[in-house]
Amino acid sequence: MSAEVIKKASELAEAIASSEELANLRAAEAKLQMDPEAMELLQEVQRLQQMVQMSGTAEAMQQLEEAFNKFAENEVAKEYLEANQRFSQMLETVNSLLREAIEGPKHHGCSGCSGCGM
Repeated sequence: MSAEVIKKASELAEAIASSEELANLRAAEAKLQMDPEAMELLQEVQRLQQMVQMSGTAEAMQQLEEAFNKFAENEVAKEYLEANQRFSQMLETVNSLLREAIEGPKHHGCSGCSGCGM
């Protein structure tokens, strides 16, 4: 294993761990855990997620969607969801950069590309 790759991966991990996005997510998560109403709504969403996984019925999916929408309307939950989205977007960008470095850029300059895979 390349020592340089391990060193850079460690630096990336440290950068992510000290990022504003992760700090904001952790703060929003702590605030969420201190809010009984938001936690009750979250627990209902989690319960329904399990029900959907077990049954997969349209009714269960509808109940889950309604519970999630109610959770997302809660101000503390909304703050948590937004912080989680920003952190996830950062990780997706990092993953995309890694994928592009390994696989090469997707855009290859042909006109009228129809997904030729080049």
